[in-house]
Amino acid sequence: MREGYHADYTIESLFEIDKFFKEKMNLVLERDDNRNFIFSISAYIGEVIRKKFNGHWELSRDIDLDDETIGIGFKNHKTIYPLNITLELIQKKYTMKEYLKDNFGI
Repeated sequence: MREGYHADYTIESLFEIDKFFKEKMNLVLERDDNRNFIFSISAYIGEVIRKKFNGHWELSRDIDLDDETIGIGFKNHKTIYPLNITLELIQKKYTMKEYLKDNFGI
């Protein structure tokens, strides 16, 4: 993330993503390389959640032979898809805080 945002791979650092999108959403959407940027944020979200809840990265080709879906599987939680989470954050379907509360009880 950019200067002024705390990213240390803790669950609390995911709340900085809400702050970042609130303050910088227009800049993200205007960037030519926003696809790479969105993928990077997705990877960060996924890795933080994976580490906290002992998940494992999964690569699925079930949807389409040309499309790979990257998810994280857990023993005690449903599989999550970090790229989808990020896109839904951008669409303001929920905040990161709401997502974590609804899906992981924090």
